[in-house]
Amino acid sequence: SQSEREEFETEFKQKYEREKVLLTEENKKLSNELDKLTTMFERLSMNNRQLEEEMRDLADKKESVAHWEAQITEIIQWVSDEKDARGYLQALASKMTEELEALRNSSLGARTTDMPWKMRRFAKLDMSARLELQSALDAEIRAKQAIQDELNKVKASCISTECKLQESEKKNMELLTDIERLKKETEELRSEKGVKHQDSQNSFLAFLNAPTSALDQFERSPSCIPANKGRRVIDHPPRSVHTPTMRTTYIGSGLSAPKPKAHQFVVKSFNTPTKCNQCTSLMVGLIRQGCTCEVCGFSCHVTCADKAPAVCPIPPEQTKGPLGIDPQKGIGTAYEGHVRVPKPAGVKKGWQRALAVICDFKLFLYDIAEGKASQPSVIVSQVIDMRDEEFSVSSVLASDVIHANRKDIPCIFRVTASQLFASSNKCSILILADSENEKSKWVGVLNELHRILKKTKLKDRSVYVPKEAYDSTLPLIKTTQSAAIIDHERIALGNEEGLFVVHVTKDEIFRVGDNKKVHQIELIPNEQLIAVISGRNRHVRLFPMAALDGRETEFYKLAETKGCQSIVSGHVSHGAFTCLCVAMKRQVLCYELNQSKTHHKKVKEIQVQGNVQWMSIFSDRLCVGCQSGYLKYPLHGEGSPYSLLHPDDHTLSFISQQPTDAICAVEISNKEYLLCFSSVGVYTDCQGRRSRQQELMWPATPSSCCYNAPYLSVYSENAIDIFDVNSMEWIQTIPLKKVRPLNTEGSLNLLGLETVRLIYFKNKMAEGDELVVPETSDNSRKQMVRNINNKRRYSFRVPEEERMQQRREMLRDPEMRNKLISNPTNFNHIAHMGPGDGIQILKDLPMNLRPQESRTVFSGSVSIPSITKSRTEPGRSMSASSGLAARSSAQNGSALRREFSGGSYGAKHQPMASPSDGSLSSGGLDQGSDAPTRDYEREDSDSPRHSTASNSSNLSSPPSPVSPHKTKSLSLESSDHVSWDS
Repeated sequence: SQSEREEFETEFKQKYEREKVLLTEENKKLSNELDKLTTMFERLSMNNRQLEEEMRDLADKKESVAHWEAQITEIIQWVSDEKDARGYLQALASKMTEELEALRNSSLGARTTDMPWKMRRFAKLDMSARLELQSALDAEIRAKQAIQDELNKVKASCISTECKLQESEKKNMELLTDIERLKKETEELRSEKGVKHQDSQNSFLAFLNAPTSALDQFERSPSCIPANKGRRVIDHPPRSVHTPTMRTTYIGSGLSAPKPKAHQFVVKSFNTPTKCNQCTSLMVGLIRQGCTCEVCGFSCHVTCADKAPAVCPIPPEQTKGPLGIDPQKGIGTAYEGHVRVPKPAGVKKGWQRALAVICDFKLFLYDIAEGKASQPSVIVSQVIDMRDEEFSVSSVLASDVIHANRKDIPCIFRVTASQLFASSNKCSILILADSENEKSKWVGVLNELHRILKKTKLKDRSVYVPKEAYDSTLPLIKTTQSAAIIDHERIALGNEEGLFVVHVTKDEIFRVGDNKKVHQIELIPNEQLIAVISGRNRHVRLFPMAALDGRETEFYKLAETKGCQSIVSGHVSHGAFTCLCVAMKRQVLCYELNQSKTHHKKVKEIQVQGNVQWMSIFSDRLCVGCQSGYLKYPLHGEGSPYSLLHPDDHTLSFISQQPTDAICAVEISNKEYLLCFSSVGVYTDCQGRRSRQQELMWPATPSSCCYNAPYLSVYSENAIDIFDVNSMEWIQTIPLKKVRPLNTEGSLNLLGLETVRLIYFKNKMAEGDELVVPETSDNSRKQMVRNINNKRRYSFRVPEEERMQQRREMLRDPEMRNKLISNPTNFNHIAHMGPGDGIQILKDLPMNLRPQESRTVFSGSVSIPSITKSRTEPGRSMSASSGLAARSSAQNGSALRREFSGGSYGAKHQPMASPSDGSLSSGGLDQGSDAPTRDYEREDSDSPRHSTASNSSNLSSPPSPVSPHKTKSLSLESSDHVSWDS
């Protein structure tokens, strides 16, 4: 029996070896086939790219040929017009000649010898003109024919290229189908032979292979080496790491295996952060985060339940797979551990415990309450997305954390991400690790994952770019309750002092209505109305759109809306009329908006079962959100309401069992709705039954919710999370704390930190900007100043005293002064100085003219460069620079003060060509400088050495020596008036 057993074992081993060799050879063959197909696909892709480039070149040639055709058509039209004009003129000339000859014959008698000569002359002229026109026309026809031939060739080549491109695309599709078929065959073969393909083998962190990396101190599991080809897996030392292959069952291998049983999954609410046993990602959410098998305890996402191993029960030691992130899909957990983060009051108050998890290329932080036995909460405290362009991880210096203990500084690192676009404000989190070794692990993992993320180039799914909408120094922003975007340059702000319209590009502000507090703004553009909730008693008031321009208009108060909570407007009866709904605790008043004097008419009063928490108009019905439910009421005609949560659907019964607030509802289509509650978001059909098994999970407790199709913005204490309602993906997290939406779309928000800011969320997917965002600064000295003529109009600008102080500070800095005053570059206004024909060296400027003449001469000389073309004449630049250097510092100072004193010329036009221009223009205009005037009166005003520039059209011609200065000053004074008036 011993020998038989040995023979049996030997035969079994040989049989196993033979099967192993066969499988290995088959695997190699399939791998070779895949490599061949891959190379063939790459070659075809390269050919496809070349064909696309040829297509683009042909399209460019086609555009140029079309341009040429248009030009040829225009030239032919010109030739035909010229030919008609010549014919008309020729006929007119011949007729006039005949009439002249008739008059001459009638007066002097006809001479027979003149007529034939004249006729022959006219015939010759006609023939020569015809021949010229014929030759020009033939040349143009030949050129057009050549262009037409070339165009035909280009079209033929374009058609052939398109055919080739279509053929290559067909081949690509065939190859892709072949690759998919081969992959399926490979999977079938492997499943038949008992080998299960492990997608997670490519999902481990390859950066841990480097032996010289600072991450070598991570532990390696021996059992991972055979399955993962020596790759190391990040995990904590106490936790045992097992390979994915240990969780698979081998069927048909000859061994007796237990029959697989199906898992009995039930949806479960976890009290602590839990990872999915299938994909290793966190199960984010407040309740019902995932499902658990009641038999074996296998926990996973609801979407991962279909991918879970079919064997139940799974041994407890095999339920936890190795940690790692799939770089292609961006799914999985790479590292986790307990750290410390600063308390809300700052590092000075100490540190508090937190659980940090690197999952799905994001850093999650969960707060842990004080106490040894306390567990982390399921509410995510902070999330930093590693896809952020400004993401970085670094150690800190002692100067960065001045309130931290000296021994803790080597264990602290900083994670940074962007907050506002084009701003120095960044989201920065300080994290204290247990040891310096642990800190180096965290920094290494985050940096290496960020490098892998950049290398794989995962698609950036972010939608919104937060920008500061207006200057935060505007006092109206601090008490803003609501806002609305009127157009791309104007926004309406409702605050404690009333309703204001801010023109963001012109810095102009208009106050609308009285000074009563505004709680909500609702724009109704179809009816040219704006509805607001204002006043201490919260009445609804209707303003015409004309009031937004600062005009005095009447407003209409809805007296019976006292104490209203919210308002909403929408179209009813397929746009037949606009309805305004006003919520007041347990009832909703419905008004039809029209063009009557009062602009409204009450049409319905709806009694609601509970307090109205949210409402909107969906296709002729009013959707009202109450606690743990949503109801739809008909607005047109009579009818009973129906619930969007069907009472017979037991999968939705948990909402009524655990009272939760209704925060938002979204009409995805006519047959599907998304109902958002404070704990979860569910999808239902038009009858109120569940339409999707998956639910939307909030990372943190939501405070409010906004919808701008197809993106849902969920606001919490520390961030705004963006979801795509169609794909149910969490696509973006904006790390802004204490943000409150000001309108229903969520495009305008209020950031309630130390400096209250008005934030605009720019939608990258939308065409164009909904709002033009000006440049803002925290150091702005602008103030809100009321207009003297119009009490409703304000301007937001820097006061005159502040502006002068800023200019003085700028002029004290020599570098700033050099930037403000450019070097002389254009001397075309200096045509000739002094007597003689050659270019003379300018020795000095005239110092003996009377003040009136000097003003006109200098201002006239300045006006010339603005209308003349810039020409470089080296001789004149030398003469001009030598003469313009001899100016007094007092005159330059007065010139600079006048240049920056708020004049329209310096503000609206380009800067002057040189500092001499500024001194010339202000030397005569500045009446405060008496020293130059006294110098002018000391010498004779007729000295030829001090001749000024001529104002004639020929800039190089010398002035007339006999012309007196008085006539010259008059001519220059006239040019002075023209230039400054323009």
